[in-house]
Amino acid sequence: MNELAAGRDGGTPLRRLAVLQVDPSLFTAPYDAALSGGLAANGIDPVWATRGLRAGEEDLLSAFATDRFFYPWTDGRRRRTGQWAKAVKGLEHAAGLRRLVARAEAHDLVHFQWSALPLLDARAIARIRRSRPVVMTVHDIKPFNGRPVSALQVSGYDAVLALADHLIVHTAEGRDALLARGLPAERVSIVPHGLLPLMPAPPEPRSGDRWRVVLFGRLQAYKGADLLVEALGRIDPATREKLEVIVAGEPQTDLDPIRARVRELGLGLDFVLRDRRLGEAEMASLLRSADAFVFPYRTIDASGVLHLVAELDRWLIASDLGAFRAMLGEAPGAGALVPPEDIDRLAAAITDSIGRRPTQRPAHDVMGWAEIGGLTRAVYERAIGDHAGMTR
Repeated sequence: MNELAAGRDGGTPLRRLAVLQVDPSLFTAPYDAALSGGLAANGIDPVWATRGLRAGEEDLLSAFATDRFFYPWTDGRRRRTGQWAKAVKGLEHAAGLRRLVARAEAHDLVHFQWSALPLLDARAIARIRRSRPVVMTVHDIKPFNGRPVSALQVSGYDAVLALADHLIVHTAEGRDALLARGLPAERVSIVPHGLLPLMPAPPEPRSGDRWRVVLFGRLQAYKGADLLVEALGRIDPATREKLEVIVAGEPQTDLDPIRARVRELGLGLDFVLRDRRLGEAEMASLLRSADAFVFPYRTIDASGVLHLVAELDRWLIASDLGAFRAMLGEAPGAGALVPPEDIDRLAAAITDSIGRRPTQRPAHDVMGWAEIGGLTRAVYERAIGDHAGMTR
């Protein structure tokens, strides 16, 4: 942990830092891998505490050290679902946290990317902070992205935020949201989200010439697939015949109401639901086959999918929120921003997208991962200094 690493500019050597990164459910593997590269460029050795790989998952973290001790019975290749599995997974999470606390001793700092069960995570963070600082990235600035949760879960979430030595958000909007929750300004830093690489793959074959609009990612209520269906239903049938709207991704919410609404509206070939997890190659082929992307989100700070497709030169339709506002607000030739949950405006933006090609890229000034790693290291150094001052 005390070995020196050459500075990126060839200047003063950096003390190498060993940082335990925590993403128990491997929720953001592409981001984790890209961030790891940026950290490594800044003298940081990340070790990822996470779960085993599921069948068909590519090991995006293969170039970096991983410790896959979370959820050995309910996730990975033996993944199980259902109510009983959720109960077992909760017990596994507690067991994983005990192992995490023990492993923290070998690192300079622990960085939580996600809090899966805040009530349990808060207790683990409190124990880790007896000897090591803890940093947490708040990827979603609205707790649980608006899902109805118990008061205990909300209180646990607030406890996690309060316990961390330092918090990272991706946008100024995210920082303002945390300050509004009462977090002190000196404990919140903005570290932008970088572009994510899309693996080489040809566009998937298409039949017909419908304008393909894609909503991709884990299907959760806040991502607004239901709003997209309603918007499609308000487009006149003659125009809908020119469209093919695809919603694709692993479902993490009940999709039966959406299916029922699709039938009620008689959308037929206008709407395609691929409600399953897509492998990296299949995902890349689908994304490259799109004519436009739509993000009808109810809430968001940063979007990994946006940073995955930003350089594909496709028309973008997104809610006027967070990273969408930051990346499209100054690049009107890249797409259209619509008010969140405004179905009529969303329908109009989809109709207006037909045949349009961007004249600007939304990603012309997005920070590179080496620079992001440098900013993250600065947060780590500050957290280490602040923590040392508190424990003297």
